[in-house]
Amino acid sequence: MNQSAEHDWVERARRGEPAALAELYRRYWRAARAAAYGVSGDFTRAEDAASEAFCAAIESLHALREADRFGPWLRTIVRRTARRLQAAERRKPAFTPREKEDEAPNIRLEQQELAASVREVVARLPPTLREAICLFYFEGYHTDEAARFLGIPTGTLKRRLHEGRQRLHATVEQILKGTKPMNPEQEETLQRLREAVDAGPDSEGFYQAVREALNLRPVPPDLLREILPRRRAAREPAQGPMTPEKKQFLRDALTRVYSPSERARDPNHPVGAAAQAIRAALPDFQPWDFDVYQIDFSRIAERMREDPERAFSFLSPPDFAREAPGAYLSATRALLIKDDDGSVLTMYELMRKNEKQAAFHAKARRGARMSDILWLLWKQAEPLELRAVEERLRHLAEAVAPGVSVDFAPYDEPRYRAGLRLQLGANPIPAALGGVLDPRPKSSDRVHAGSVMVYLEPWAAARSGQAIELANDVPIPLFGPSGPTPAKP
Repeated sequence: MNQSAEHDWVERARRGEPAALAELYRRYWRAARAAAYGVSGDFTRAEDAASEAFCAAIESLHALREADRFGPWLRTIVRRTARRLQAAERRKPAFTPREKEDEAPNIRLEQQELAASVREVVARLPPTLREAICLFYFEGYHTDEAARFLGIPTGTLKRRLHEGRQRLHATVEQILKGTKPMNPEQEETLQRLREAVDAGPDSEGFYQAVREALNLRPVPPDLLREILPRRRAAREPAQGPMTPEKKQFLRDALTRVYSPSERARDPNHPVGAAAQAIRAALPDFQPWDFDVYQIDFSRIAERMREDPERAFSFLSPPDFAREAPGAYLSATRALLIKDDDGSVLTMYELMRKNEKQAAFHAKARRGARMSDILWLLWKQAEPLELRAVEERLRHLAEAVAPGVSVDFAPYDEPRYRAGLRLQLGANPIPAALGGVLDPRPKSSDRVHAGSVMVYLEPWAAARSGQAIELANDVPIPLFGPSGPTPAKP
């Protein structure tokens, strides 16, 4: 928050405006909790200290001389409160940082490294504990909300939080003391993936190694730079050079993928009508698209060798790398898989569900379908929480499909720091998938991004009362163990 904005919110809060009080709490709560944790070294005591200090600060706003200094002033109150509560408990702190009025110039970098280290430790927890810890401590959910999101009783969530804190305590203490623990399991997983690439990118070993690597949180950035070029090099002898015919085939296929279908462009079709309603409900999202005939496939191949993370940067808005906030909406299509049991999955979910490569490929070829989607992509300066993404989608559902029940569940695809899956009513097709994007290694810490794929068929069905199916016209061949399989007619 810049100083002028901070001054405005504080002055409005002094006048008792509920929105201003809520905004101060939203913007500074996580910072207050982090400051208290720096004193206590314990998540639970940090929550208590931050809550008490925040209440005291709001009640004493009249005593704040400089309205644009609310953040530092609140931090002082938080730290004083945390120390007082510790003294009252007569318990020696696990770690008390050295008092220092003038912070070192690199304190911001140290805070970023600390946050990354703590998240890395949290990522190694079992999935049920990791979900509970992340939702409650990182993503803005209170206990009742997090329990409802996970579909479990509040008591169960509290037990998971307690167990997660116990597992984290010793490891986090090591990090704070500067003795970051090693993670040999992660390095073993990466080594198996490297060896599997050498054995053959279409081998069962590679499939198993990839499934195992999907559990890594976050995915190490060096992994893409190392694995993708080696996998591409292993495929090149069989695929041959990139001929003009292949380039044309790829452009035609990408045009069909990254362009809305005829029904999505027709305002009289339920899918087109749903697309229009969603656009109208998101006036702050500006439309964007791109011309696949401007893609330089040779340049993409070079970037795959040099910097795989930037190889497909053309799929993002041109100014998305800038720090300025922005919100974008693109009408495209996406692949979904209709499984034998009637569920509808992404390729990622299908891989996690099938332990053997043969079953994965068979189901992908048999159940491949195309969905019309609106891709929402936005960035902001303030931290983005999953709870805010959920609230945005709830408001969207109320505006576009009022009266239809909504259900949220976690979605853990690696590109998301935290993700969710939205279902409308009993429709098995996901209504939306996405969440808070993991920050890119070279991105600014002042940019926080969200990404959500809105699948139009469930929205069209909910609005029209008709059964709206996914399309069969898969424009890209799916690969199986024995080579490419033609797309379904």
